[in-house]
Amino acid sequence: MGLQPDSLIEVGVWDDFSITKPVITDQEGIDMAGYWPDGKISVVKNGNSGKFTLYWGERYSIRTEGNTPFPEDHIQQVLPENRVFGKGINEIAGFSDGGAWFIGVHRLKDGRLAGFFHAESNWGGLTAYKSIGVAYSTDNGRTWSKGKKILSVNYEKPSNSRWSGLGDGCVVYHEKSGQFICYYSAHTTGKGGDYKICMAATKDPSGAPGTWKKWDGERFSIDGYDRESNTGGVDHEIAGLTARSGANPSVQWNDYLQKWVMVYAGWNNVIYMSASGDGIDWEQPKAITDAENETANYPNLISEFGDQKGGAVVKLYYGRNQNPLGKRQFAHRVIDYRKN
Repeated sequence: MGLQPDSLIEVGVWDDFSITKPVITDQEGIDMAGYWPDGKISVVKNGNSGKFTLYWGERYSIRTEGNTPFPEDHIQQVLPENRVFGKGINEIAGFSDGGAWFIGVHRLKDGRLAGFFHAESNWGGLTAYKSIGVAYSTDNGRTWSKGKKILSVNYEKPSNSRWSGLGDGCVVYHEKSGQFICYYSAHTTGKGGDYKICMAATKDPSGAPGTWKKWDGERFSIDGYDRESNTGGVDHEIAGLTARSGANPSVQWNDYLQKWVMVYAGWNNVIYMSASGDGIDWEQPKAITDAENETANYPNLISEFGDQKGGAVVKLYYGRNQNPLGKRQFAHRVIDYRKN
């Protein structure tokens, strides 16, 4: 099924890759049209069938199936009847009453699916207190257990409405180190204190609650979540990414580069890219979109292999030119790393 670059004029050329002009996918007639993407799009390959399941997140997680891992081939299935998780489904007061959606779905060795999710609790409006949890499925993602919290900030939900907590991330599995790593956004007290990219990890084979440790700047040592206190430890930003604050990282291992690649959205409506040999030490991020020509957010890296692995050519999906009401275009560009 090889993925080939679109035959479009390049709008940006770097020393080590090129990127095409945006292609817009029509959202007309689907559930919550105009609000995609709104975070991570998770991809699971269905064994040897050649088919892929996608999980789309926007207050709910919507499950779609198709012959490719590419969202444009699934989008007409984004319908209310395909909601499988989120607001009103296994909802928990004070945790996921404002919505919950997957940020990484993984098939475990025992055949179950682990769905790591972003959760929001609000005060009756849109403002949210955020955290991260995990749920499990035994029927290939059609139904899910009640979620349990795995990562929280070091304070409980405030009594007054304000954006707070941590989240807007992704979860990947590192084969070499045998651990799940969650990359997420949290307010840190480091240089220029802001919402920056942080990380936490577990070596538990199912990513179970109570096993996660946050990064302390040198290693994973800080409690991710303590059930008795209903809080976690202090969040520390990833040193290599401190120059650019932001959220919504999408991370995948790239076989061609033999590196981990991350894209995330800066608060300046620009998407940034970084790379890492081990998923721990990250390079200085570089801008790959231009806010003068478009605003860009909610990035996702997806290749012909899915969202967890990439090759010489991958697709970057993102929200484009969001208006004051939150509606945006669903765009993608093709990134070609074969520049050299």
